[in-house]
Amino acid sequence: MGFIDRLKTLGSHTFGNHGEAIALSGLQSAVRAGDDLHATLELVGGEHDVNLDAVLLRLDEERLIYDNPRHGDFDFWREAAAVTIPLAGRHLARGERLSVPLVLKLPADLEPSANHRRYRVTAKLQAPGRHPSASALVDVLD
Repeated sequence: MGFIDRLKTLGSHTFGNHGEAIALSGLQSAVRAGDDLHATLELVGGEHDVNLDAVLLRLDEERLIYDNPRHGDFDFWREAAAVTIPLAGRHLARGERLSVPLVLKLPADLEPSANHRRYRVTAKLQAPGRHPSASALVDVLD
């Protein structure tokens, strides 16, 4: 399987009009409160070169919100943890592949995932004129 195909299976996103791709790989699907959450941000350059400033990595708590007794959906509740990883002006050229290791220290007092509570990790790229993101759900264990 090629890199682009792998990105597509990871839930990658194409952003902007420039065809770049972004995805999270190697993400731990389950982690304990107080531990480090590890992942890798995978980027593929699009039609134009771009200078990268940083990656904002955050863990958000989402809660089940009921629209009616039979159907419900999750919605943002609070930011549980965040870190900015500087990229020191790294450059992403057309078609270039870049992997950025990510680490987020989780608070020790996080409540475990439950039927009414879940956690979403999001990596948001900070670059001039572009702010694409990739996200995935993570289980917080007892």
